[in-house]
Amino acid sequence: MSFADLAVDEALLLRMSGAGPRYTSYPTAPEWKPFTSDDARAALERAAATPDAPLSIYVHLPFCARMCLFCGCTVEITRRPDKVASYLEALELEVSRTAQALGGRNKVLQIHWGGGTPTHLKPEELTRLFAILTRHFELLPGAEVSIEVHPHVTSFAQIDALVACGFNRISMGVQDLDPHVQEVIARDQTTEETEALVAYCRAKGMSGGVNLDLMYGLPEQTEATFAATLQTVARIRPDRLAVYGYAHVPWLKKHQTALEQYRLPTAPERARLFYVAIEQLSQFGYEVIGLDHFALRSDPLFKALESGTMHRNFMGYTTHPADEMLAFGMSAIGDVGGAFVQNDHDTRSYEARIRSGEFAAMRGIVRSPEDDLRRAAIQAIMCRMRLDLDELGREFSRDDLPAHFARELEELRPLEAQGFCALDARGVTVLPKGRLFLRHLAMVFDEYLRKSKPDGPRFSKTI
Repeated sequence: MSFADLAVDEALLLRMSGAGPRYTSYPTAPEWKPFTSDDARAALERAAATPDAPLSIYVHLPFCARMCLFCGCTVEITRRPDKVASYLEALELEVSRTAQALGGRNKVLQIHWGGGTPTHLKPEELTRLFAILTRHFELLPGAEVSIEVHPHVTSFAQIDALVACGFNRISMGVQDLDPHVQEVIARDQTTEETEALVAYCRAKGMSGGVNLDLMYGLPEQTEATFAATLQTVARIRPDRLAVYGYAHVPWLKKHQTALEQYRLPTAPERARLFYVAIEQLSQFGYEVIGLDHFALRSDPLFKALESGTMHRNFMGYTTHPADEMLAFGMSAIGDVGGAFVQNDHDTRSYEARIRSGEFAAMRGIVRSPEDDLRRAAIQAIMCRMRLDLDELGREFSRDDLPAHFARELEELRPLEAQGFCALDARGVTVLPKGRLFLRHLAMVFDEYLRKSKPDGPRFSKTI
């Protein structure tokens, strides 16, 4: 798909740049309620009823040696080795307790480690954590095993340890390669070390590929500096790219107030930065997958999009669909037994609850049948670029979906007029331009969003 096929301009991006959910879950996190250890155990016991269904696993490793000022993740800044050791002990208990509650359901199709900075762990600690997981869960042939890393703090010895464990995909947080922008956001990786790490991963046989994460809307960022970053990244040639908009939320992340002494791009400038990314990446051979994700046509993610097998969960877009996901560590979010379950977001509290024999659940929601129906509709739009109401009706044993979603289909008419989608009596087809505005299409099916009366910022900007 060429850039011309997208038919977008800065004015359109600016017009569509309101706030909206990313739909890694539905219902979205603002709708979740307090959850207990018993709630988590009940969800796992329900999940045990399908012993042969494969699982995904997410592990949250929150530690960083220092705070990057743009960061919106749940992290803990430390240089104390004893904190990592204590956390690994708690993880081992949580993994064991979870496996026991699942009653033998242990097949895994995907593992992902995020953070924080997972490579804050030493090579032997990375190996130990992988052994903890594989002691209780069996990796299926062809499983994707991936990790997020910061190139500046990731050594070749750590890559060796990861490859020996079986990791086959790596995601590197780059954000921006301009030295001034990096200095402002307290990031200090060089282009050379990023290139070297990518080359080393490929030489060591990470067959699943390499993806880089970039960020637009950062303080002091300009079209010229971001274009230069994109050109360098195109030379490195990652298999996939994610280009996220910087979310400035100092009311949630106090450290971001340090960035307010610098010039933050205005809304029109943010739209222009994203436009530059779309334009250049298209010229460099990257296809728009959906939202802010791009991939080469040779990448399995693009092939999954073409074949209609792409999936979306808390780890983002994936080629390895598993109906349920286990999540370990502080703040980690799982999807099991018809419920979303999030762990305590304080490390000490998380560890104390795990050591006391509990699960560390803090928030969650048990989905209703209507939730699951709408969740499936949103997944179809965001992953398959097509909502087929006949197909959805067969999945949920319902023949009334055109009437059930009549209001939603009517509300999509203005988006159809803008060239985002095509409607017919039996569903919705996302057009090339609509791949950039999937959140807007999905929001129409969000029953909670329709009812909500926001009293403040709840979601990130869509552009």
